[in-house]
Amino acid sequence: MRSAVEALVADPLARNQFLERTVVGRPAREVLLSSGLDKGGRQSSCKAILSCINQAQPCSRDNSILFGVFPCEKDYYASLATMAELYAPALEDLRANRVTVAGVTRPVHLILMGDYSCTTSCDGHAGATCRFPCCYCCGLARLTAATKKLLPNFADDGALQDGSRAGRVPRTIFRKSAMATLYANGPLATLVDPPSVSITLSYERRPLIVFAPEDIVPMPLHITLGVSPWMLSLGVEAVAFDLGAARAEQYAAALTTALRLNVGVSPAPHWAGTFSGRACHKIGRRLEAVCDVFDGFVPPARATACRRACEFWAKLLPVLNRAATFEAPERVTFRRQATEFVDVLRSSFEWERITPKLHILACHAADWLERYGSLGLFAEQGLEAWHGHFNQNATVYAVGSFLESYVRLVQREAVSRGPGESAFNRGKRRASAAPNARCAKRPSDMRTARAREAAGLGTRQSDFCAATSSTNADKWATNVYLAAVSNIVTYRAGPGYAAGPAAAASAAEAAAAAENEALLERAEATCLDALLEEWTN
Repeated sequence: MRSAVEALVADPLARNQFLERTVVGRPAREVLLSSGLDKGGRQSSCKAILSCINQAQPCSRDNSILFGVFPCEKDYYASLATMAELYAPALEDLRANRVTVAGVTRPVHLILMGDYSCTTSCDGHAGATCRFPCCYCCGLARLTAATKKLLPNFADDGALQDGSRAGRVPRTIFRKSAMATLYANGPLATLVDPPSVSITLSYERRPLIVFAPEDIVPMPLHITLGVSPWMLSLGVEAVAFDLGAARAEQYAAALTTALRLNVGVSPAPHWAGTFSGRACHKIGRRLEAVCDVFDGFVPPARATACRRACEFWAKLLPVLNRAATFEAPERVTFRRQATEFVDVLRSSFEWERITPKLHILACHAADWLERYGSLGLFAEQGLEAWHGHFNQNATVYAVGSFLESYVRLVQREAVSRGPGESAFNRGKRRASAAPNARCAKRPSDMRTARAREAAGLGTRQSDFCAATSSTNADKWATNVYLAAVSNIVTYRAGPGYAAGPAAAASAAEAAAAAENEALLERAEATCLDALLEEWTN
């Protein structure tokens, strides 16, 4: 690993393309390395990569080092701990002993990237269901009477549900080091005299590698992939809350049509019936089409709040995903817009809970942007791209067993190209397009499916693909509608909702009808599968 990193750094230095990226509070001339793991692929596996941030396109797959592939079904702590036995000592060696490039020794600044599940598992953290779900601060998940009694010292700091006013007491690397010492001989469940949650702050196991909280990337890509589809579900819940289940079902169907014809996206079946990465970016850029449909179903006040939230989200997306360094005025604007976005959601949609991703966006993403100058430079695109690369080239790496195929992948990628291969490409590169430059600007734009259908040009899909897209879209609409009704009924049945018994009874009847419909569909599908299996036998 050391030789690979030194070669990766030496090449841009030799070509005068090494970018010195200063970090507030850190020594100069550091080599910024991001390390991450991610589970995925057709054959479930966890891929570990290193990427050097001191180059023009650090998120590119070609600019990263694939140093390990591990078979696993879930990225749980036990699986990651087995992997860490192999790669953690090498990473610690890089961080402690620096790297030597062109006769000069440079310090290494190692940061951790990945999705929420991976970062919490690497940290020894209990995850999203614990009392302190944030990896950056000591904010409580929710503030209840029991929590105030159990944790009186943290009650005044607020909770994640307070939006941008959540507790900002930061976690420290000293506490993580103490947890690493505490759990050196086993996790929390094996301790004879386990400490209270006010001491552990939801750390339940030994951190695999001790990272300072400010050195954990606030997952800009996974925030994008999580929030954009969630905004669609939020609209269905709003219609169910204001107008009932029947109207929500109609809105879900109308929303599906708008997504296919006006936005140009369809649910992907391999993503459990939701939207894939590129579609999430497109949804975020074209939320105005969603708002136009939403305006015809809800009262004006609710429609205005939704449109305002969508405008904030559309402005946040370029900062989250652009691999560029932002100046001080843009960083200040991002901080304001992120806090206002979450506060608008919290104040206008009272049944919604602030998830850890929304909390990180509102309270911690701007701090990272202020310290490092960019979020997109540290995004997880390069990590995710390795899954697609292996899926597309599975036949090239096909051998007798699962492990042998990944051994061939790592070996081939290690020798197939050297650093700086792009330097031999003498052709001119296309300049990066401006944000939203390729988006449709008017309803008659032929890049939209609706305009092509109106002009009689078709949608560039075969009949079979169009039928499959329609089926997936209808399934998505049904799932979103049932989930929205269930969430609203759960909220109205809780102690935080004060409504008359008639409204509660109406909501319960709607939920029962939706549940019965879902059960009927499931029963029909089960019977059909049984008949087909019997016929095949």
